[in-house]
Amino acid sequence: MPHPFSQTEEAEFVRPAGSYAQPTTIQHWQLRDLVASSDNSSEVYCVNGKNVILYNTKSQKSKVVRHLTYEPTSMTVAHGYLATGGTKSELDVFSLTENDTICKNFVGGNVNNALHIGQDSSGELRLFLSNNDKTVKVFSLPSMTVIVTLTFPIAINYASLSPDGKYLVAVGDSNQTYLYSAVQNSGYQRIRTFSEASDSGMCCAWNSSGMCFASASQDGSVCVWDLRSTKVLTKLQTQDKNACRVVKFSSGLTDLMAFSEHHSRFHVVDARTFAYEQVVSASPERDISGLCFTPNGSKV
Repeated sequence: MPHPFSQTEEAEFVRPAGSYAQPTTIQHWQLRDLVASSDNSSEVYCVNGKNVILYNTKSQKSKVVRHLTYEPTSMTVAHGYLATGGTKSELDVFSLTENDTICKNFVGGNVNNALHIGQDSSGELRLFLSNNDKTVKVFSLPSMTVIVTLTFPIAINYASLSPDGKYLVAVGDSNQTYLYSAVQNSGYQRIRTFSEASDSGMCCAWNSSGMCFASASQDGSVCVWDLRSTKVLTKLQTQDKNACRVVKFSSGLTDLMAFSEHHSRFHVVDARTFAYEQVVSASPERDISGLCFTPNGSKV
């Protein structure tokens, strides 16, 4: 039996700090993880057409970081790298520290649904590419050597490595959430599969301690698990059962989780107890192209 939805109390975690006239675009109606934080809490990366933009909220000025030959379906920024993916398996990886392109290629398969950069348990950087061809390709950074290709029974929409690099969680075109061990010597081994949602998984994320992970689904549910238990820790829902597109945890001292709806709203939740929740409505109403926390967790 599915876990019942958790009841939360209304709270206030965020207040409006400003709105900015920087257009963003969405290439695929379901893929909405197209906003990423910079190391500078006043800067944010976003996508506008074929451009990746870096916008500064203090100066209210933007600059084109990368001009691509396609409109990205996926984008991520982490550990000094910017990666983008497209509908025809395009993959671009750019070193922000060296100001150099290290990959500009077609990686095969189909739509690149999501990209994630993490550090594995050995300290090596890895790029995880979730593709519609039912695979997650794991690349070494910066060499871009394919370490392993994980195969699934369904198209994968998102994969995320835990902060300690020991576990990988993935979701895709089913109601299942896949948990893998990612130990250096034994490779990636599936540990468990969770079936809690009633529709496709769109995004997944880990909290800063690496003990809890969440999956966001097309049916509007957000489920959170603790590694130490097979039972759902909490199960939240968007308003009017609108599709949930992105889920993220904060780092730093704030201990918050945020998830975005398909249109106009996002939620901020106390990630310690999951008992308190704030629902924020964007004004004017419009589609949401992404959501992220700043590195210190002070802004979303």
